[in-house]
Amino acid sequence: MKRNLIIILLFLPLILGAKNKFVDENSLKSDIMNSLSDFNRYLRADFDQDNGVFKGENTMASDEKGVRTNADLSMISAFLCRYGHVKSPELNNMARRSLNYALSTHKAVRLKVCRDGKYWGSVSKNDYQWESSLWAMSVAYSAFFQWDDLSKSERDNVYNLLKAECNYELERNIPTGYIGDTKAEENGWEVDVLAATLGLFPNDALASKWFERMREFAINSYSHSSDSLDNTVIDPNYNQTRVKDLYRGQNLYNDYTLQNHGFFHTSYQNVVIQELGEAALALRLFQGKEQKWHSNALLHNCQKVNDEVLNWFSLRDGEQAMPNGNDWSMFLYDQITSYSTLACMLPHNNTNALALETKALNQILRRQQTTTDGSYLLRADVGARRMGVEAHRLMMTWLMHHCFPVGHVDLNENLWWAGFGKPKSKFFPNQNIVCSYENSSFSCFSWSNGKRSYTGYFAPFDSAYNNIVVPFTAHNTGNFIGWLNVDKRKTNAVPLNDGTVNIPNDGKGWNYRGELLTNDSSLLHKFNIISTKNNKIVFSDSITALRDVEITGEFSGLLAISMDPFTSTARHFVTENDSFTTNGSGLRIMNTGWVNIDNCLSVITPDHSTMAFGDITNNNSILTAKLYPLYNDKKRKFNKRELVANSRVIYICNITAEQTRILYGKRIK
Repeated sequence: MKRNLIIILLFLPLILGAKNKFVDENSLKSDIMNSLSDFNRYLRADFDQDNGVFKGENTMASDEKGVRTNADLSMISAFLCRYGHVKSPELNNMARRSLNYALSTHKAVRLKVCRDGKYWGSVSKNDYQWESSLWAMSVAYSAFFQWDDLSKSERDNVYNLLKAECNYELERNIPTGYIGDTKAEENGWEVDVLAATLGLFPNDALASKWFERMREFAINSYSHSSDSLDNTVIDPNYNQTRVKDLYRGQNLYNDYTLQNHGFFHTSYQNVVIQELGEAALALRLFQGKEQKWHSNALLHNCQKVNDEVLNWFSLRDGEQAMPNGNDWSMFLYDQITSYSTLACMLPHNNTNALALETKALNQILRRQQTTTDGSYLLRADVGARRMGVEAHRLMMTWLMHHCFPVGHVDLNENLWWAGFGKPKSKFFPNQNIVCSYENSSFSCFSWSNGKRSYTGYFAPFDSAYNNIVVPFTAHNTGNFIGWLNVDKRKTNAVPLNDGTVNIPNDGKGWNYRGELLTNDSSLLHKFNIISTKNNKIVFSDSITALRDVEITGEFSGLLAISMDPFTSTARHFVTENDSFTTNGSGLRIMNTGWVNIDNCLSVITPDHSTMAFGDITNNNSILTAKLYPLYNDKKRKFNKRELVANSRVIYICNITAEQTRILYGKRIK
């Protein structure tokens, strides 16, 4: 830990070339403010004027579906009133009333009950609610933005709410655990409420206790086994407490990855950086430049997690790849605030974060343009709650640049990416995930025992097509492996072994080999996937019957293709003897040994001549169709130990239809 949150705010310009400048802090802040101002249309439509609360999946209830939505949207409304272009009595009224609803229904205030007859929040170790500190942090920000207009009784309610939440933190244990369900994210939001309370009430009699607890939770957010030996004094100007003195247990695996909900997920991996950054922001914003309370603990291990893990999944358009897919809306670019934390608070090591932040913002703004009401995406998984989270991220990014400006940075995108995106590969043993940056694309494969999912995907390094392939899982598999349907058997897969990974000596590309028992163990599916540095992936498999079976459909070699307003609602296909444009509806059968999509990617089956495309569905808020390169809908019977299939599929990025035709004519190997 060689960092200090009394950050030198002067970010010396990194001159990588004056041409093609694409990082501009003033433009970034202006774009965010314009976006949130447009989002004001959604806020107005969502507000319940009769009850003075923002509506959600469970409006006015005491759970996350009610409280979090209202708290986040109250915070955004208040932010716009204080800093934004939107000035209106209506918006002020929305911000004030929604704040008062959140305050009045808390267990420490108890002026009214929620719609379900309960109060929300945590007040002691015997009376607490999961995640309430996260919602309380949003309440604190909303209150800060409106502080000058609040009455004494309203300010007292803010104090009582936050004091109760923080005193619960003093009584409780600090949880740790890294297998399957890390406590990193949860500990991060405990840091947030403690920091926000310290920022608003720095002279409280309990402030020093809150500060000590905040540091302890911070060290045990991205806690790593090496922390147990770390003699670094955290805040030399405060006391001599060392990292190892506060360490309670690991929340990260030894390779610095983490799991939440049973699997590796880059959103969960990065969100702790955002949370710790928001804590540092609250201390700086609420106290002003003369901070009584500040701590180096707040960015503990953030740089290490970014360098060892996240930078290996960051794509050129600002997205972070998700080898296992997602369990909420896809392509949100909600890691933007983690980029902002690194870019603004640890600037000298994170020019990459600054560049990726800019790219991610462009995609967020572009997706907002697909809606007609100022919201951030179509078909959101949790409705207004998702909108609150997205707006929350943008607001925090704006505030970080407001409080910790990076100044003037000239950065040439091509030169930046030539260094950051150079060919390289890495295997993460604790997650059984391999990934690779190739010449002009990214590829990955995951063998997730926690999620019981065996899938991967690839992405061209082209912002126009970065999301053409969608992370996809179904029936325990997904992209590449796909599945077969067997009469009177379920479609599923379990591993026969853990799979094996090989990375060539030059560190470029990878090879993954595995064996699965599929369809209630009626088939043995052996596969091998080779990803090369030349943007080519070769999938080969061998499927053997373990008992007498009847195959009713084959969907091996699958590739999920986005067909969404955010990406493209129409794809142009060229095959051996046809060309057409499709929206992914229905199921189109193609008699061909190769297909090219949008002059961007090609799929070739040297030993098979029937493909199919369609079956469009909503996949985590992204409309997604499926390409079945080895499609076969004929019923076929096989005896025990008989070979069912022996196939090969080749996927190539950044290739035109004409180039594919020539390669296929040469019978590509």
